[in-house]
Amino acid sequence: MAATTRWSELTAGNIANASNEGYVRRDLTVASSGTGGIFVTGISREVDSNLDRMYRLEVAGVARQEIIVNELDNYSFQLGDPSDTLSMSGQLSELYSGFGLLSNSPGDVSLQNSVLTSANGLVSSLNDASNTLASTVTNVSVGIRNDVNTANDLLDDIANLNAQIVLESAPTARRAILEDERAIQIDALAQLMNVNVSQDADGNLNISTGGGTQLVDGNVAFEVVYDIGLKELSVGGINITPGQSGARGFSEGQLAGRFELLNDVLPQMQLQLDEFARALVQGFEAADASLVSGQAGLFTDLGAAYDPLQLEGLAGRLSVNTAVDPAEGGALWRLRDGIGAVTQGPASDSTQTIVFLTIFETAQSFDTQAGQGSTAELMNYVSGMVSDQKLVQVAAEEQLSELAGKAEAVQAARQSVQGVNLDTELQKLTLIEQSFAANAQVLQSLTQMIDSLLAAV
Repeated sequence: MAATTRWSELTAGNIANASNEGYVRRDLTVASSGTGGIFVTGISREVDSNLDRMYRLEVAGVARQEIIVNELDNYSFQLGDPSDTLSMSGQLSELYSGFGLLSNSPGDVSLQNSVLTSANGLVSSLNDASNTLASTVTNVSVGIRNDVNTANDLLDDIANLNAQIVLESAPTARRAILEDERAIQIDALAQLMNVNVSQDADGNLNISTGGGTQLVDGNVAFEVVYDIGLKELSVGGINITPGQSGARGFSEGQLAGRFELLNDVLPQMQLQLDEFARALVQGFEAADASLVSGQAGLFTDLGAAYDPLQLEGLAGRLSVNTAVDPAEGGALWRLRDGIGAVTQGPASDSTQTIVFLTIFETAQSFDTQAGQGSTAELMNYVSGMVSDQKLVQVAAEEQLSELAGKAEAVQAARQSVQGVNLDTELQKLTLIEQSFAANAQVLQSLTQMIDSLLAAV
């Protein structure tokens, strides 16, 4: 009767907690007594460690791709499509067309003004892209700090739960609750980084990174440290930075996605933008016969000529020379005669505008680290850059979709083993009812036997 009572309580608890996230189905563990009866020895959680491991690895992979997709979303929107007239490619095409028309009618003020408008539009497009990219870098850096703080909190919680679980030497109901809570914390940690989990003889779950660096040893948690300057993670002096050669870290999870963006994806995107801005600045400086050494051309670095030591962030500082802008005290005719021209030349002279056109039609040199080859025409470079940068997000979205499907399948298998099946539990209640009825019948028979014996005395 006592065992059946415990069984009914446990089954009722399973039903009541069926929809609670992280709840693992409980069962009684029983043993036979010397008199032929049974007694309860404890409560077991129906856990499959292999499914736990598989699920956490899949979740870490999903989290990594999700971060990449989400962080690049605003930037990708800012870039626009190469065919969009308001995109960087569209603005460059407008500028090229504007110089083409101006070369046929160099004295036309409306065409000069159209070129200035196109140049300003191209600059704004580059400025906006660079600023959005800088904001993305900031968001990623803040995200890393927040994720590291969350990871350390989770590691402390796991270590504390280990200590509490060890005190519950028997498989009690309280121990099962604590083990559920610990499993939830480990699942949350897996969102941040892929980890290895091992259990010792005392019931502690010890945690290490996928690369083998210890994070939790029994009731001791080791702090994850983020060096903002070096852009590195470490634990006890051991480098665990994702993507770094020789680091004993991890390759999946939100933190891995953020570090891929911070150390690889975003710097290359910035270099691509800066290289395009440099090609514009240097190209128009070299093609302008009116300039003297050190004098800025049509495109400038906040008014200054190109400085090789100031390449980083140039796309965000790019500006149109005020010498051609009437609103800034400049003159439109310099788009025909040259930015450094002091006096107007003949209105019909298209010599300089034709030379400016060659900038668009001649292959320019680019840093191969930008991933667009060593030489390319400006239009081809921009189209390739935009396509490549968008491809990063598209590839992450495709991988995210694939990994999400795998994670759902593993979770379904995990839930079928560890979760509560209401039909099964209701069937157990029927068996429990029958068991109570059988026990009641035995007690009734025993009572009748005792009453008969007493009556015969």
